[in-house]
Amino acid sequence: NQHVWKTLSGLKTERDYVWTRNERTPVDKPITDIVEIVFVGIDEANSLWGKTLVKKADRSYASPSDLTLVNHYRDLIAPGWQNGCILLVADKKEVSNARDDVTVPRHTPLELFGEEGFHFIEPFLPIETKQYTKEEVSNMYQYYYDKSTLLIQVCYRFDSENQILFQNR
Repeated sequence: NQHVWKTLSGLKTERDYVWTRNERTPVDKPITDIVEIVFVGIDEANSLWGKTLVKKADRSYASPSDLTLVNHYRDLIAPGWQNGCILLVADKKEVSNARDDVTVPRHTPLELFGEEGFHFIEPFLPIETKQYTKEEVSNMYQYYYDKSTLLIQVCYRFDSENQILFQNR
């Protein structure tokens, strides 16, 4: 993205921008002064190399590379980044079958992304995350309650935490 960064540095602000009480960007400053680091996060990123439910005209399933949106996401996370960070979250449910009790669930990056996806995202740092504990759920619930982001403020804490724990399985 270095060529894009050079193009952006030629663009200047046309007016003063006030972000907070202490942060502002004056007129005629490069856009790159505003955006120093870019963070891109994609949940269920392994679906970019998984199976699709989109059908072609001949009733066969389209591959992910046939979909324009998938190609744009792949371009976004292509190697060669500077001044940025990409976080890709791989989800086991993308490659698992809910009705299959016999097969051992896949959990390594190679199994989750497939061979093509695995080679596309290299080099990477895999970070395994575990399910939330009851204490972590309680802390998250209290955080969202304090921030007033829960849809129903008058909800029973015990029932809400149990619902979060159930969905976290």
